[in-house]
Amino acid sequence: MGIGTREQYIKRLREQNPEIHMGGKRVENMVDDPHFMVGINSIATTYDSANDPAYEDLATVKSSLIGVKISRWTHILENQHDAVAKVKLMRKSGESCCFCNYRCLTNDTLNTAWIISYDIDKKYNTNYHSRVREIVKRVQKEDLAIGGTVIDCKGVRTLKPSEQPDPDVYLHLVEKRKDGIIVRGAKAHSTAVGYTNMLCALPCIAMGENEKDYAVAFFAPVDTKGIKFIARPSPVPSEKKKFENPISSKYGHVEFMAIYDNVFIPWENVFMCGEYEFSGQLVLTFTGHHILNKCGCRAAAMELDIGATALVAEVNGVEKASHIRGYISEMMVNTELVYSCGIASAVDGVTHESGAFIPNFIPAFASKYYAAKKLGEHRYYMQDTAGGLVETMSSEKDILEPETGKYLEKYLKGKEGVPTENRIRAIKLIEELTASPFAGWYHAMCISGGGGPQLLKQAINYAYDVKSLVKRAKSITGIED
Repeated sequence: MGIGTREQYIKRLREQNPEIHMGGKRVENMVDDPHFMVGINSIATTYDSANDPAYEDLATVKSSLIGVKISRWTHILENQHDAVAKVKLMRKSGESCCFCNYRCLTNDTLNTAWIISYDIDKKYNTNYHSRVREIVKRVQKEDLAIGGTVIDCKGVRTLKPSEQPDPDVYLHLVEKRKDGIIVRGAKAHSTAVGYTNMLCALPCIAMGENEKDYAVAFFAPVDTKGIKFIARPSPVPSEKKKFENPISSKYGHVEFMAIYDNVFIPWENVFMCGEYEFSGQLVLTFTGHHILNKCGCRAAAMELDIGATALVAEVNGVEKASHIRGYISEMMVNTELVYSCGIASAVDGVTHESGAFIPNFIPAFASKYYAAKKLGEHRYYMQDTAGGLVETMSSEKDILEPETGKYLEKYLKGKEGVPTENRIRAIKLIEELTASPFAGWYHAMCISGGGGPQLLKQAINYAYDVKSLVKRAKSITGIED
């Protein structure tokens, strides 16, 4: 097949039977549950774009493994063009206001497994890479969506995995068998994984020699026996709206804790088991690939900030005010800096011995760190431009109710020539972006999703050769070593 459709993706979800709990009860029909529909719709947009001629150059690519056209999200990066196309696709996809389609995790996990399995094989003469190769081919043929279960619960933060009072707070090996392994533990912050087709479990920190049992990585079908999900609903409106929630009524994601309760994983799905010295490289490789995507999706979200601010300024009649124009200019600069770092990361990479292209992750880390800090600034600009009605405007029901609606129509009238309804819609968009449950969820995603600020700074510090820069400074000043 190579390229699936929205309908095929949803059909596959109906055929799966993952164990999902939400709100104190078992979810029996996820596909038709309103809490999950926006998340399913978000992932489904990637199947729509792959079948849209307007997206063909970005959303699809010919596979060198199976010889047919496939979704870019199932592709192993081979060169600069592939990395640049991925960033561009993330930004282009955001034009629909779906800022997180989640298929980036499919690409990130496949590329990480491809690279790390090759390196482990080279040192230990294992056969991990051939296993990963077969999994990649299957994912490409069937156009599967992969969910990443990465962040361990961590327990006592000052203790290493091997020092924890409860060893299960980090996912770990319980037993090695002839036909596979048994694992136990839980992964937090596992966005959207319940409505994917396959999970990929990765360690989230570099492990030491005493943590061999925690250096484990594998793939597993989402409905594998013993895998349980505890879900937090996405911020979906409780009923269909006309003005309010223009984004969260269509797009968003459910958050999951993924619990591995003595789960059997056959050897053909395992690509790390005890090779602790590769865990740090795995974390950096996965994080780098994932953050590269965020340079594109954050740029798309920041573009909407610009459009929403300009729109609300227009309906309020303040579009020519110098400070408003200044706000929009600042947002433009921020957007292009974030995106440009992604392009720089994609271009300035190297080809791994396995044939996979690895971007230079440092510019991407800087981009993500910068974008998270600028989110609050953008919201300041949007709210100041829109005014106090963002927080105080009456509800949609009062606007649509004839008795109260006539007063709101009269008193919410603004700029001459602009219908009151248009002004309401513009302000409700600012509310969605800055003062709604969706805005709170998205803010947390921007700060912590894919790696928090301190992790990103640590990675940048690790990569920078400060000693050589000091030496350069000394040579300029004439100071001798």
